[in-house]
Amino acid sequence: MNTSGSVLVVEDDAQVASTIAGALERDGWRTETVMSLAEARERLEASRPRIIVVDIGLPDGSGMAFVREAAGQPDLGIVVVTGRSEEVDRVVGLELGADDYVTKPFSLREVTARVRALSRRMDSREASAAGGAPPAPAEAGPAGWQIGDVLLDPLRLKVIAADGTEVRLTGGEAGLLKLLLEAPDRTAERETIAERVLGHRLMPHQRGVDQLASMLRRKLAAASEQRIQVLALRGRGYRLVA
Repeated sequence: MNTSGSVLVVEDDAQVASTIAGALERDGWRTETVMSLAEARERLEASRPRIIVVDIGLPDGSGMAFVREAAGQPDLGIVVVTGRSEEVDRVVGLELGADDYVTKPFSLREVTARVRALSRRMDSREASAAGGAPPAPAEAGPAGWQIGDVLLDPLRLKVIAADGTEVRLTGGEAGLLKLLLEAPDRTAERETIAERVLGHRLMPHQRGVDQLASMLRRKLAAASEQRIQVLALRGRGYRLVA
């Protein structure tokens, strides 16, 4: 039984919402369902759920704007549900701060697996921030990893540039950054990223890993004036270089 919080399902189709909630409850989660952005904002404030599962196609406003708002709350996981097939919509959802996404039509097993995997990643981040994780490599100090004049702090979901500008990371971006920093040669296979960061096995034609690496690449390049890069290794994965 999950005791670390509840899941808020934001979905304007009552039958779909009930089906998702039922599957999550069978997996041990407490759930609430709402059918509009107005209700979602109210319940987000009142209930403080651990994770929200949100359909971005809602009738009373922009689901993307709601994801951006919700991503600003600490200790909140976000899974976007979309019926749109265009890759750009999935990428935008992740860029706005979602931790993962599922595309309709989807299996209930996939939804519960994504929520469960996200919760495990959040548990790991919280334990690390509290000092419960194994010691990091010697180059990692109390505040994170220092590379040149840039501070990389994936445990607190941020990168701090030389001028003090703080760049916020999504949970997925922070997970990938930490994985790369802790790797002996700062290299991670795509399969490893999929399993340890996104929480599922890599499937053919799946672009989630590449989208995640692309978003992290842009943020690190901006914070370091292009000195820190996430390089793609053809047929393998990604490497962090500086």
